[in-house]
Amino acid sequence: MSLLATTDDAEQFAKGWMQKRYGKKLGRVKFVEVIRDNGVWNVKADVKLAMGVLLVKSHIVQVKIDSKSTEVLGYSESELKEKQD
Repeated sequence: MSLLATTDDAEQFAKGWMQKRYGKKLGRVKFVEVIRDNGVWNVKADVKLAMGVLLVKSHIVQVKIDSKSTEVLGYSESELKEKQD
């Protein structure tokens, strides 16, 4: 039986994991992709992270979570570059 059975479950778990990892640096979290494949949730989110006192930057954070054990199997983080006209 899966502990993370729905996309909502996976999103809530991933958000809690991000709150523990980034603490007060974590701002807005907007989920852009939540897919389950072979018992592993791949959750991708656009997040705002505080990089200093007045600097906040957008990042894409991707977390892979085992649906049965809720173990985080891996994660990646990359800064979004702003488009310049």
